[in-house]
Amino acid sequence: MEIDDVRAFVAVADAGSVSAAARELFRTQPAVTRRLQRLERALGARLVDRRRRPFALTPAGQAALTRCRALLASVQELRAVAGGAPGPAGELRVAVAHALTELMLEEPVARVQRRFPAVQFRLSTGWSRDLLERLRTQSVEAAFILLPRDEAPPASLRAEALAEERMVVVAPRSEPAGRMRVEALGGRSWVLNPDGCSARLGLERTLARAGLDCRVAIETYDYELQLSLVAQGRGLGLVPGRLLARSRFRRAVKPVRVTGLALEMTIWSMRSRPVPALEPVLDELTRVVGRHLGRGRAKRSVAVS
Repeated sequence: MEIDDVRAFVAVADAGSVSAAARELFRTQPAVTRRLQRLERALGARLVDRRRRPFALTPAGQAALTRCRALLASVQELRAVAGGAPGPAGELRVAVAHALTELMLEEPVARVQRRFPAVQFRLSTGWSRDLLERLRTQSVEAAFILLPRDEAPPASLRAEALAEERMVVVAPRSEPAGRMRVEALGGRSWVLNPDGCSARLGLERTLARAGLDCRVAIETYDYELQLSLVAQGRGLGLVPGRLLARSRFRRAVKPVRVTGLALEMTIWSMRSRPVPALEPVLDELTRVVGRHLGRGRAKRSVAVS
């Protein structure tokens, strides 16, 4: 069994296809296929169900994946120790919810990387629900996500609550002042994140309970673009209060208080499994993000069960 064969299998599992894994590894597709087949022969089991579309691991592949990830982590630690690295070293895969990308990429990761120069960060983004699945399958070591305030993280993950995130309904500055009821949102258009956003789902459920449809006029991931479009009168918006306070469009829009609509979120730092050599790095990253949020350290902690 060769370590590059193990690495190819993990890349295929993470990327979702041999072709995508080949691009990730800078190898040809046949070369990755050969490595996968060689690992299967060495283990005496099929790891990938080639008859299914889309791509799927066999039960043996699912069982092997966790152990292959642990093996690659051990190899990284061994190389770091043998190479005489003065501190933690290796690759750290961190996923970030879309709403937190600006927060993470602006300062915290760069600051932590300066402190731990031998650690290579692999950053990715996604919706919080998708990131929970990536934590479950251990395709990332850690993730920073948002969950509704009343929702606890999975018991299998080590999680730390960093701050509360208030989602704010915003309207053009020309909108009449005052509070409105949920029923007054009927027939209004919205500028929102695409499907998959937890806050949007909460809004849709609240409107549905009132017998109202959520009329989405424009979908975009970019909150600054959303606020610009709201300022132009293209619809109401729903954005994190943290981002609204820093937006260059904050004076062109205004928050709207909606009775019966409360969308409170919690920002969590979560880890999929202990990685002893990299735990100090994750501890520091969590601390820096917490300070960057301006809310101090966590209010709640949940240990791995």
